[in-house]
Amino acid sequence: MKYTNNNIINTIKLNKYNMLLNCSCNMLLNSSWNMFLNRSYNSTIINEFWDQFYRDIEENSLYKLDRERYNEKVIQLLNEYKKDNKLSNNTIDPSDNELQKLQMRVEDLTNKFDECSIFNETPNLIKLLIGKNLKSAKLYLKIYIPQDIYNSTIVLFGEYTLEAIIIYVLGLLFHSIHESSVVRVSTLLEMLDRTVRTQANIINKNKMVSSTETSSRVDSSKEGDIKHKKGTKFEIGRRLLEFMIERQVIHIESISAVDKKAVVKDKGKGYLESNLFAVCNFDLSILPLKLNLPMVCKPLDWEHPTDNEFYWDFEIRKPFVLSDMRGGYLSCPTLDIYNRVGLLSSHNLSNFNIELDDYKYKEMCSILNELQKQGFQINKKVLEFIKKNRPTLEKVGLLMPGILARLNLKEAFDLLRTSYYQNKAINGACSLGSLLNELAIMAQKARYEDFIIRLVSAYEDYVFYLPAFMDFRGRIYRSGILHFHERDLAKSLIVFANNHQEEEGSNQSAKDIVASAAAFKYKKFYLYDEALQWYKENQSLIYASDESLISFAKDASDPFQFIAKALCNDDGVQEYRRIIPITQDAAASAYQIMSYLLLNEEMAKRTNLIPHPDGKIQDVYAYLLQDLKAFMHHRINDKLKMEIIESKLDRKLIKRLFMPLIYGKTLISMEKDISLTYGQLLSRKDSYNLAKLSNEFWIHKYPDIVNLMKMITIISWFCSAKDRAVVYNIPYFSTKQDYMSFVKEEIIVYERSTKKRRRVTLSVPTMKRDRRKTQSSTCANFIHQKDAYIAMKVVESLVSQRAAIYTVHDNFITTPPFVKVVPDIYTKVFINMGPPL
Repeated sequence: MKYTNNNIINTIKLNKYNMLLNCSCNMLLNSSWNMFLNRSYNSTIINEFWDQFYRDIEENSLYKLDRERYNEKVIQLLNEYKKDNKLSNNTIDPSDNELQKLQMRVEDLTNKFDECSIFNETPNLIKLLIGKNLKSAKLYLKIYIPQDIYNSTIVLFGEYTLEAIIIYVLGLLFHSIHESSVVRVSTLLEMLDRTVRTQANIINKNKMVSSTETSSRVDSSKEGDIKHKKGTKFEIGRRLLEFMIERQVIHIESISAVDKKAVVKDKGKGYLESNLFAVCNFDLSILPLKLNLPMVCKPLDWEHPTDNEFYWDFEIRKPFVLSDMRGGYLSCPTLDIYNRVGLLSSHNLSNFNIELDDYKYKEMCSILNELQKQGFQINKKVLEFIKKNRPTLEKVGLLMPGILARLNLKEAFDLLRTSYYQNKAINGACSLGSLLNELAIMAQKARYEDFIIRLVSAYEDYVFYLPAFMDFRGRIYRSGILHFHERDLAKSLIVFANNHQEEEGSNQSAKDIVASAAAFKYKKFYLYDEALQWYKENQSLIYASDESLISFAKDASDPFQFIAKALCNDDGVQEYRRIIPITQDAAASAYQIMSYLLLNEEMAKRTNLIPHPDGKIQDVYAYLLQDLKAFMHHRINDKLKMEIIESKLDRKLIKRLFMPLIYGKTLISMEKDISLTYGQLLSRKDSYNLAKLSNEFWIHKYPDIVNLMKMITIISWFCSAKDRAVVYNIPYFSTKQDYMSFVKEEIIVYERSTKKRRRVTLSVPTMKRDRRKTQSSTCANFIHQKDAYIAMKVVESLVSQRAAIYTVHDNFITTPPFVKVVPDIYTKVFINMGPPL
C-alpha cells in the first residue's frame, strides 16, 4: 500500500488522538480513584472523630438522664388515664364523653396560649427571664422601641405577658419535628414580632378565641389598625431578641455546612451567604410542648358557620371560603397556632384561599369528615421490637445515639470547637462549620426519635384520630406528628384500628400482599411476583433472629417500615395482617395528569396510567434516561466527554432533573444538580451546557407538555400583569392564588455583652404582584389542584365501601383486603373526569 504525506500525517494525528484519549481516560480513572480514596480517608477520620466526641460527651456529663421534661406532662396525662381506667384484659373502654374531656385537657396543654399555665409549667425558664433586679420585657421594650409602637401594641399586655409569649414561641420553633436543633435568627425574630402583633390585634378587636366562642380566622398577613414607620417593621421582634440574648436564654452562632469560600454573586457583588442561627442555652426538653397531637376522640366535623343561617332571596350571600370552616380539634387556639389548626393551612388568607362551590362543598366536607373519622392504633409489635433492640439499632445506625437526645447544645458546641482545634487530622478533612451543622442535625434527629418513641408509648392502647386540613391547592394533610406524612420511624408505628371487615378464605392472599409490601420497602421491583418471590427466598433469614432482621433492615430503602411489615406477617400475629397499612403510590402523578390532559398515550403507559401489556411496573425516569442517552450520543461528538457524562448519569440524577421541570425548575437549578453530581469531572460551563442539552431533549421529546406548561404560564403572567389574582377551579372549589413581591430588609441585632452587631436579613411582603413567582408556580399549583381532586374522588369511592383509607397526596394507604381495588378506582376517576380540555 502506498502512503502519501497526507496519509502519514492523518495516521500520526489519529495515533496521537488515541494516545491522548487513553491518557485522558487513565487520568479520569486515576482522578476518580484518588477522589474516592480521599473521600474514604476523610470519612474514616470523621467517623473516628465522632466516636471520640461521643465518649467526651459522656465523660463531661453534657447530658442528664434524670432531667424533668415539661413536654412530658401530656405523656404523663395519657399514661395516668390508661392506668386509672385499664380493664382486666389490659384494654381501656372509656365513654365518648370521657374521651372528649381527656382530649380537652390535652389541647389545653398543647394548643392553648395561657400565661398562668406557662408560668406554672416552666419555672426554670421563667427564672431566666424574670428576676428581682431585672427589667421585665415590657419595661425593656418601653425603653428601646418607638413610643407609637409601644402605645399601640405593648401597652395592651400584662406585666409579664411578653415573657410568656417568648416561651410559647420557643416551644413552637424549637420542637423535635424540625430538621435541626437550631433555628435561623431571621425566623425567630419574625415569629416573635408576628406573634406579639397578632395577639395585640386580637385584644384590640375583642376577638379572643375561647373553647365556647369561635370567630373567623385571623389573617396573619394583616396587622389591623397597628401602623409602623419605615424601618420599624420588625422593631418588636428585634428588641425581644436582644432581650433574650441579654438574659442568656439564647446565643447566636454562625454555622455553615460549606466552606466560607462559597460566595453568592448578586448583580456583580460578592457576599457570604447568611448563616446566623439562634441556639438555646438551656436543655430543650424543658420547653413546653406546642404541637398538634393526635386526638383521642373523633374530630369535630368540618362545617361552614353560615350553613344554618336563613337568607332572603334578594339578599346577596357572602361567598363561602375554606378559611371560615370550623371543625377538627375541640378548642380554637390563639396566636400563631390558631391558624395552624384551621381547615386551610395558609397564613396569608387574603392572597391564598379557596372559594367553595355553593352546591358541591358539602360533598367535599363529607369526604374530609369520613377521612378524619378513620381510627388508628399503635403497632405494639414494632414498639416492643424497638425498645428491646434499641442498642443494636443505634449500633448499626438506624437510630441515633440516645445520649444526643438530652444534650445541652451550647456546651456541646463549645466542646466540639475544642476537640476540632486539638485534632489536626480533622482540620484537613472538613470544616468546623460543617461539624457544628452536623451536630445540630444529629441532636435534633435523636430528640425526634426519643420523643416519637415516648409519644407512641403514651398512645398505646388508645384509638386515635388525625384531623384533616388542606392547603390552598386542596391537597389534604393531617395535624400532629404521628401520621403517614411523617418519617419512616413514625409510619412504622401506626396501624389502622380494626374495622371488623374479615374476608373468609383470604388469609393467604393477605399474607402474600404484606410479604410483597415488605419486599417493596426493601428495594424496587418491576413485578409483584418478583417481590413476593424475593421475600419467600429470604424469609428464613429474615426471621432467623432479631439481629438478622435488623441486618436486612439497615440495607432497606425504608428500614422501619420493612421491619413493621416483616413482624406483622409472622404466622403468630395473623390479626395484624388485616390492619397493617399498605402504601400504593401513583407513579409520577404530575405526568399522569399531563398525559390525561393531552391524551398522550405514550406518557400514560410510561406512568402506568394505562397498564403495560407485559404487566411490569413502568418507570418513566428509566425511559427518560434511555432516551436522553440516545439524544446525547447524537448531539455530542466528543467521545471522552460522553464517557464522563455516562459515568454519573443515572436514574437518580434524571429524576432530580426532570421530575421538578413541571413545577418550574430552571436551567440554573438543573446546572446546580449536575455540578453536585459530577463534582470536578465537569466544569461549571460544561454542567450548564449539559443542563441546556437536557432541556433541549425535553422540548424535543415532549413538545405537547412543554406547550401546555407555556400556555398556563402565559395566562398566569397575563393575570398578574393585569393586577389580578390567578383563579383556577375543580368541581368542588376555586383556588385563589396571588403572589406578592418581597423586599429584603436588614435588621441589626446588637449583643451588648460582646458588643457585636449582627446583620439579619428578612423578607418583607409588598403590595406589588410578583409576576415571576406567579409564572413559575401556577403550573405546579394547577397540577396539584387536579391531583387533590383525584385523591378526594378515590377516597369517596373507598369510603363508600367502608374501607380503611389514608392519603398522602398521590399515595393511597389502605389495608390488604382493599389493595387490589385501589388501582381500578384510581383509573375510573380519570375516566369519569370526562374530556380533558
